[in-house]
Amino acid sequence: MPFILKHKATGRIWTCMLVNLYQLPYYGTKFWETQEEAEQQYESFLTAQYEEAPEDWSLMELSENQLKLCNVKLKNDARLSLRWYDEKQTALAEIAAGISPSES
Repeated sequence: MPFILKHKATGRIWTCMLVNLYQLPYYGTKFWETQEEAEQQYESFLTAQYEEAPEDWSLMELSENQLKLCNVKLKNDARLSLRWYDEKQTALAEIAAGISPSES
């Protein structure tokens, strides 16, 4: 089961440009395949992304289907961000802070 990064205070899920199995770039949810891999790499990943407070993020396990739905909701559109809602056990997409729909 994949592991993702979720912001502790806001529920925001880390999204960024990624490369798929076919070496094609896409905008999606950053994930690791195993808990061990995620625990070993997430802090250095956040540091490399210039995240100033890596301690504000935690790992969260999703099902493969939930991860796929997260990426579908992003529509390969970097203007969108995801927020996780524990009560619904789902992510919802929204326009990222600081980006207006007219900037597309």
